Amino acid sequence: MRIIGIDPGTVCCGYGIVETRRRGGGSAGNPVHIVSGDIKLHKKKPLPERLKTLYDSLKSITEQYRPSHLCLEKIFYHKSIRSAFALGSARGVVLLLAAENNIPVSEYNSTELKMALTGYGRAEKRQVQEMVKIILDLNAPDSSLSEDSTDALALCICHINSSTFNKR
Repeated sequence: MRIIGIDPGTVCCGYGIVETRRRGGGSAGNPVHIVSGDIKLHKKKPLPERLKTLYDSLKSITEQYRPSHLCLEKIFYHKSIRSAFALGSARGVVLLLAAENNIPVSEYNSTELKMALTGYGRAEKRQVQEMVKIILDLNAPDSSLSEDSTDALALCICHINSSTFNKR
């Protein structure tokens, strides 16, 4: 199973791809980090141009890595209605990409995400980031992850944990 997690944004979009390989007995193996990064968008450009750049970048990533599942964080309450609409537009681009490529989409709220990684639904962002590094063995000095790409990788791990739990 190869999962792409996407933390959509209209200025920076984090992505991460994690893979699990089946063991002899049929259970999923340990998650393996494949790639992660950020898609930087110019905030001074009009939103339609940024969304096109986002779409083109994600399309290229999905064509190269061929994920079998896509994960997003569920929509949450946002203080700024303008930011919420822009985020909704970015999410729409991601959902369109998934539909075009027949990639199933799973969504998780922040509590589920934190619970899957730390065992505590109200964990701090720093704790989640540390668990991502530990689980994916990314503690090497040269492995710097942005907040957005870490969130995307956390979505992948959450999906793996949820899939494993649901199969049981």
